[in-house]
Amino acid sequence: MRTLFLLFPLVLMSGCIHDISVAPELSKIIKERPVTIHRTVAYYIPSELYALQVTTPGGNNDELRYSPYKESEAALKKVLGNVFTEVHRIDSLDDPKIGEHRIRFIFVPQIETMSYSNSNVDWQPTKFSFILKVKFLTVDKKRFYESYAHGKGISNFGRYQDNPAYAVEIASRSAFLQLQDEIINQRTLFR
Repeated sequence: MRTLFLLFPLVLMSGCIHDISVAPELSKIIKERPVTIHRTVAYYIPSELYALQVTTPGGNNDELRYSPYKESEAALKKVLGNVFTEVHRIDSLDDPKIGEHRIRFIFVPQIETMSYSNSNVDWQPTKFSFILKVKFLTVDKKRFYESYAHGKGISNFGRYQDNPAYAVEIASRSAFLQLQDEIINQRTLFR
């Protein structure tokens, strides 16, 4: 019994892993600027990145686990669909769909994340950082531009009690909306 009593504080201090999603709410990925680029484009996420699971710190010595590429794929497709007339997912940079659909440009995302919480009681993140870098490629695999978006989300007790992923959702949505604006700002590249 004494051993159990001594181990109890260690159990309390050891953290748990909580599954959380980094997917932004798609209904909030809206197109506010009336720009349409009349091009067929694709995005490419390598299979090893699509399957990647990431673990970052949460509150109370707990950790968060999520799959950034898989969970945010729909947001990437939505952003590209908001701007371009046709969007396809390809399985490689040599995918036959490139020729079949007359794809002109390919987008390859790179995602970096970090979470933090100042809570000693709750596991939810109070700060989340979502960095989205996207290489813009021509169909002959030449990079002609790379975008950079940094979304930041902050949450307090009331917010994360209603939605544990509040800071995460704000950060990822911000990054994807920044990407959308950058594509529109750089629209002359897609001639």
